[in-house]
Amino acid sequence: RVGATMGWWGHRVFACAALGCASSGPAAASRGGSRGAMSHGEVEAPPVEEKGLAAGILVEEAAASSESAGASRPKGIVLSVIDDWGYGDVSYHDSAMHTPELASWAASGIVLEQFYAACTCTPSRAMLLTGRYNVRNGMQDSVLHSTEPRGLPLSERLLPQKLRESGYATAGVGKWHLGMVRSAYLPERRGFERWYGIYTGGGSHTGHFSVSQPFTVRGEFGSSEAKSWQGFNLWENLEPSADNYGTTHSTKLYTRKAVEYVEAMRAEASHWFLYLAYQAVHDPIAVGDEAYVSATPCRNATAPPEVSASNRPTLCGMVAEVDDGLKTLRLAVGEDWAETLAVVVSDNGGVKAHGSSNAPLRGEKGTYYEGGVRVPAILSGGFLAAALARANRRPHVSYSLSHLVDLHATILDLADYDSTDDKPGDGVSLWPHLVDAADPPRDDLLVNLNSDLFGGSGALRSGRFKLVVNPEPNEAALYSKVRKALAANTAEVPADVFANILAEAHAQVLGEPRRCLFDLDANPTETDDPDCDDAPACSNLYDNPRFADVRDRLRDTWARYQRDAAPSTFAWEDDGPLADPDLFGGVWSPWRDADNQPKAHYLGFSNPPADAAAASSLAAAAAADPIPALFPSLALALLSFCLGAFVSARLAAAWASPWHRLP
Repeated sequence: RVGATMGWWGHRVFACAALGCASSGPAAASRGGSRGAMSHGEVEAPPVEEKGLAAGILVEEAAASSESAGASRPKGIVLSVIDDWGYGDVSYHDSAMHTPELASWAASGIVLEQFYAACTCTPSRAMLLTGRYNVRNGMQDSVLHSTEPRGLPLSERLLPQKLRESGYATAGVGKWHLGMVRSAYLPERRGFERWYGIYTGGGSHTGHFSVSQPFTVRGEFGSSEAKSWQGFNLWENLEPSADNYGTTHSTKLYTRKAVEYVEAMRAEASHWFLYLAYQAVHDPIAVGDEAYVSATPCRNATAPPEVSASNRPTLCGMVAEVDDGLKTLRLAVGEDWAETLAVVVSDNGGVKAHGSSNAPLRGEKGTYYEGGVRVPAILSGGFLAAALARANRRPHVSYSLSHLVDLHATILDLADYDSTDDKPGDGVSLWPHLVDAADPPRDDLLVNLNSDLFGGSGALRSGRFKLVVNPEPNEAALYSKVRKALAANTAEVPADVFANILAEAHAQVLGEPRRCLFDLDANPTETDDPDCDDAPACSNLYDNPRFADVRDRLRDTWARYQRDAAPSTFAWEDDGPLADPDLFGGVWSPWRDADNQPKAHYLGFSNPPADAAAASSLAAAAAADPIPALFPSLALALLSFCLGAFVSARLAAAWASPWHRLP
């Protein structure tokens, strides 16, 4: 049914066909205009009776309460992130996927079809929770690694902190991945009154452990054997969770805890906010209940080209399990759903090897092609449905540009947050456009812009055009090569040596710097065929003289972002064994104290004699009677020896333990 436009996947028509929506324009007008005018870049979702019972119930509940739900701000806000959820991993983009709840949310709300995230996890979550592009605060590069001593800068104020100031109770569940080197970086210290989940970037869904990246000791006498560390990862309110020692799948644990927290907040507060960051569908690819595969259409899920056919059914089941979790949450919210805004998004594109599909888009997670950064996004809930009804508007699909930072701004707008004293944000509220039919609030957006450490890679949208620099930065390969080169040095690396190491890694991984300019209206799949007949529809336009003005305008914008960018927080540092979970009861924990000193580090004296006179007095006493004067030093030395022996034995036992080996 969509093959007449762009093959069996389709593009704009694909979403419309799946949702049953009517396109705007002459064809739509010929079918009649009884549904009212649409604003720029939108197509209308179907009447609820065309989408089945579930969607009908959602909208009917909202419509029934539209008079009473006319409050200026939502009573409840649910912001859910599905990890590595690809553009094609939802039923309105691929009918083989089993997502009835998400389809209902889409049919009763607003689908953002031109929605952008960064191409990897940490940068995306940073932008979502700060409302600022990462070039403002140094979070533009790389995911956070488990033993890396950095985090989202503490100078940034996050969404839950702002919502608390607006009178909302706050709770977070799921994946953090924004820093844990010190307790100040933890979600419990950054606005969440309740927290349950992992601080790391991922791990076993049922074993509840995370494994670090490989670590190599520096210098000629260091071991050439790479080491890694493993530990349990679930925390609740600054305490390791007993769920670490069970085998319940993370999706079920997170859903259950989300329900518990919402029920508690509803009992305690008039307004509440839930951040639900599912660990799925990040690898390992596994469901908690095989019925999500065997008893759903997922058992017959087929994979588009380049996507793992063997993993596709299981990944489909993982999405179905999350979908069921969102249904459980909606039912638990109960009557408050009529006054709740619900948002669900992905943090980046899916991984093809894991069975995720970004079709029909090019690329995947880790790339700046559309498949890596253009992701599913849905706004729904009774608060939105009632607002649309009051504005005499229908649920619809929006093709206006939008970004993670815009969700931040939209939520704060609805919460009546006073941002007077905040740092300038980069987001714009989408509400007037999506609900009140105002003009689209933005014509361009910065997807992300890496520092020179990662080749200055990134992407920029402006109208129908997209500028891409080094579209496949291969962050993991760059990280690995530079770390190995640094480890081979016996001493501190001078700046000129490091520059050579980085240049060589860039040459090996990135090759020659590559720049692309695509007309996404004409060429949504970013096809690059220099010999095609219709250049805008099938080629890179960067060196095409017809588009020189567009290229130069976007290059100027890009240069301004580069010039004003904050230095990257990424510093090629790794605390390695200092962060070993075995030093902290076998659980991934903050490993530096409030003074940023490693906890697994003997500090010695911290308070020397106050003045020279006191020091002279001690020296005189030692000269007159050396034994008593030396006693404190001898005692301290003995204590140091004993502690050192204990720690050494502990580390030796840890290295010998099979705990550090991958299962």
